Formats: sequence, C-alpha cells, structure tokens
Amino acid sequence: MGLFSIFKKSNVLYFPGCITYFKHKDIFELYQNIFDRLDIEFRIIDKKICCGIHALEAGYDNEARKLARRNFEIFKEEEITKIITNSPCCYKMFSQDYSMLLPEWNIDLVNLWEVILEKLEERPGLIKNKADDFETVGYQDSCYLGRYSNIYDEPRKILKMIGCNLKEIPDTKQETICCGSCGGLPDTNPKLADDIAKERIMQAKRAGIKKIVVSSLKDYELLKKNSEDSGIDIIELGEVLGLALGIIKHRIKEEANEKIEEREILSETEANMKIEEELKEEDYYDKVGEGEDDN
Repeated sequence: MGLFSIFKKSNVLYFPGCITYFKHKDIFELYQNIFDRLDIEFRIIDKKICCGIHALEAGYDNEARKLARRNFEIFKEEEITKIITNSPCCYKMFSQDYSMLLPEWNIDLVNLWEVILEKLEERPGLIKNKADDFETVGYQDSCYLGRYSNIYDEPRKILKMIGCNLKEIPDTKQETICCGSCGGLPDTNPKLADDIAKERIMQAKRAGIKKIVVSSLKDYELLKKNSEDSGIDIIELGEVLGLALGIIKHRIKEEANEKIEEREILSETEANMKIEEELKEEDYYDKVGEGEDDN
C-alpha cells in the first residue's frame, strides 16, 4: 500500500500486470517503494485479473471482452478513477483497447513515466546515487509504449536525470526494431523471437553499447535470455531508479540469479495457466458467463 493510502483511500490503482505480479515479485515490490519515495499516489487491490491483451492478440475477442468487463466491474466497486502501471502492454490495453471492447469505459490511464520524470524534476535531491555503474546505456523502446502509445522521451529523460550517458541504439524511437517479445511471438515461434532479440543485441554491441535499459519485463526476459556471452547487460528501468533513489544497493536481479538458476523461468503459457487458476478461484467464469450474450 502506498503511504498516501494510510491517510486516505486513493482512487489511483497501481496495476502491475501479470508478468510483474506473477513472475517478478521483486520488481512489483520495487515499484511500490519507488512510488512511496517519489510521493506518487497509489493503492493496490487484492483481486488480480489479467488485462486481457494475450487473449485479444490471439484472436479471442469475446474472452478479452469478458476480462475487460470483469476488470471494469472491480474498478468501479473499488471506486478507481485512474490507473498507473509499469507494464507497457497493460498501458496500451487500458488506454486504447478497452474503449473499443467496452463503450462505457471511462477510467483514465496515467503516463507513469511522465509522472516519475516530473517528480524527479521537482525534487532532484531524491537522487542519492548518480548512475556510476550505468554511465553509457542504450534504451530499447517497447513497441507497446513507443509505437502504440507514442511514449519515447520520458524514459530517456529519466535516465539522463539520474546521470546515465544515453547512447541511441541504431534504428531507434519511431524506427525502433522490435526485440521479438510482443504479440505472443515467443510462444508461437520461439526461434524467430530469439533470432530477433539476438540481432537487436548485436546492433547495440556494434554501436559500442554494453548495457541496454528496458521498460518492459517482456523485453527484459527475452533479451536477457539471448544476451548470454554477448557482453551486453540487460537492465529493467525500475532497477536503475531503485539504485539512483537509494532504495536498493545493488542489482536485485543479480541477487536473484541463484534462485533463477534453480528453476526454469515460467513460459508465457505457464504464466497464463496461473492467471486462469486465479480466475477460476474467484468463480470468474460463472460470474461473467451467466446470462451473457457476446454476440
């Protein structure tokens, strides 16, 4: 819970997204700490329903609509009027697709990266550690955040604010080459996804970049998997912020490496199975299926 919610029930929901919540609890907790440090208003609700983007992209429009409708019911029950999320795919889904799936959708999506930038500009003294270990970095634009949502500048300005020397990877911003993580490609054609990721990493390497910062955990997982022996380090934006704000002392992903080596990272399919189990536990299908006409 955010500190704000101790005194007042916030109407701003932090929606972490399935990958953050189910697969990267450390990042989920880190972002909450970042929000608290920057005095970003938020609260969390216990009910966790997938935003539905995987169903929509796979062509299951009715299922995506059911998920959207159930989420909307929950948000209204909780009196949510605004949403922040660190998940680019959830941002794209809520800000664009929900209005097509649900004509009555009226909840605002907040550009989290713009809010973080504004907070840092207002209170630069919060930056405790300039980016000594991240002097020269490249930034990989998430397709959902960049191409779909036109958010390019804010993450770059954040990196510069905390002391990073930003060097653009070739084919950047509007011309950014996808890293291969979107649209379910790692599940439907994992070899092609890996090949695309490796090519993107080689582009950065040829440009003399040794560290790539990403704002998407989907991008993080695929690029990290394909960066072995490349000399390229893949970093999630929250980690850089956590270091700069003094919330963490070292890379939390490195701290978790031993645990990751002991188990296989959940595939997208396995993660979706976990989501389905959560939905069944809440009798979701009974709730949305009873008497509902999707035609």
